[in-house]
Amino acid sequence: MKNAAKARSDVVSTAARSGLPPEQPTARKMPGPAKPLNVLAPQVEAERQRIRSRFDTGATARETLRGLCELADNTIRLIFGDVMKIHETPNEGLALLALGGYGRRMLFPFSDLDILFLFENEKTEEEFRPFISEFSRTMWDLGFRVSSAGRTIDECKRIEEDNAEFHLALLDRRFLSGDQELFDKLDNRVLPPSEKQSRSFLFSQLHRLTKERLARYGNTIFHLEPNVKEAPGGLRDYQAAFWLRQILGDRPDLRGSTAADEEMAADAVEFQSSIRCLLHYGNARNDNTLTYEMQEEAAKRSLAVRDGIERNAAEWMRLYFRHARTLNRQLLRYLDQKMAQPVSLRERLFSAARSVARPEHLPSGAHFAIRSGQFEILDQPALADRSIIYSLFTEAARTGTMLSRDAERAINYVVSHSELPARNLVMSWDTLKEILAADYPGMALRPMHRLGILMEILPELRAIDSLVVRDFYPRPADFRAAAARHGQGNGGGKSCTRKFDGAGKRGITA
Repeated sequence: MKNAAKARSDVVSTAARSGLPPEQPTARKMPGPAKPLNVLAPQVEAERQRIRSRFDTGATARETLRGLCELADNTIRLIFGDVMKIHETPNEGLALLALGGYGRRMLFPFSDLDILFLFENEKTEEEFRPFISEFSRTMWDLGFRVSSAGRTIDECKRIEEDNAEFHLALLDRRFLSGDQELFDKLDNRVLPPSEKQSRSFLFSQLHRLTKERLARYGNTIFHLEPNVKEAPGGLRDYQAAFWLRQILGDRPDLRGSTAADEEMAADAVEFQSSIRCLLHYGNARNDNTLTYEMQEEAAKRSLAVRDGIERNAAEWMRLYFRHARTLNRQLLRYLDQKMAQPVSLRERLFSAARSVARPEHLPSGAHFAIRSGQFEILDQPALADRSIIYSLFTEAARTGTMLSRDAERAINYVVSHSELPARNLVMSWDTLKEILAADYPGMALRPMHRLGILMEILPELRAIDSLVVRDFYPRPADFRAAAARHGQGNGGGKSCTRKFDGAGKRGITA
């Protein structure tokens, strides 16, 4: 059964976008033959060109993706309905579902349509097999790329441990056509308990797949010709963060996103989506590499930028890296979480009794502590003394322990409100040198950079933040990458200290 389901998931065909209006996608009340392909195909192509023309003249990526998705939806519903009517076959027992990016309504110009054929049982699967083949061939003839899989509703209950990608894509399921009651049964009764039971498995698999993907790109957003889908900071980071949030559920420690955070993430998704649309249209295929030539084209168009400022390619790429940083940080926030382990009633009662009998005693004068593997702030008013903030960063660099989201938010509140009283604003050179010489300097420097503190200490960094040095020769780039890797890991900060030692210390007390 499992092998049969996997075999059906390999069915791939191609289809195009329909030019029919969205208001009546399935309501062909008069029986009769389907509209001939020689009539439908030109309409499809005309609508495809209309969407591209609107993008070329300034339509947003959101509008473009919505248009492409409606186009695909209408075509699928029309063709599926026609195939059923020609054969005078009711569609009870078969439902068509959109999955993955298509399910999220993020369909790019040359992306595949991920479709699931959901069957009530194996008998209906056999009955509908010829119609599905005809449907797929027709979509292929129209120019759409359809990546399809078939499952019975019972097969959807079972988790295939060697096919985690399918179950992750199923999180984005959306009804397209066919038996609505069958889809409702899957969506409301079958999958919720199955997904709840398999959360730990899905989380571990998504965590593994994401870590492997990030490692393939060196765990950095800074690439001269980045892949806007797969590289760190690309759209795959947004997708993975979205799935992680679904899997982790409504946990109190994950509700900390501010309205500003959500707005920045939405802007970043729009920016990266605009680039991917440009790449697809420019290359006439599903190519997501932002080459030097396409960077020039994007800068020339002021792609996804509406401030009226003209930028060259290097300046425009600084915007790209800032948006990539936003999406990558959002992902890492969820990637660093752990699945909550189920706790029995007996364990909860025992824990509560123990906390009453032996209340937590913190060291006198402690302003921060490590809880659940992260630094937490114990005394936020004390942060008015910047030396306490600096000592927290020093401990992070020394121990390799990251700051929690709440700790960063508490620090950000203090440093961003200039009206609050503050003491010891200037970091001493000895303190900075201690951070740089520690075993894990990145654990301090990254949050310092996020919070703007590093820019205060070294204002010269503002001029080179996300600055692109366009290098058409590989050796210098390889040299820089090798040098960066040499500075990572245990003891990596010591070489940095020797380079900084004796350098100008403007803004830092000696």
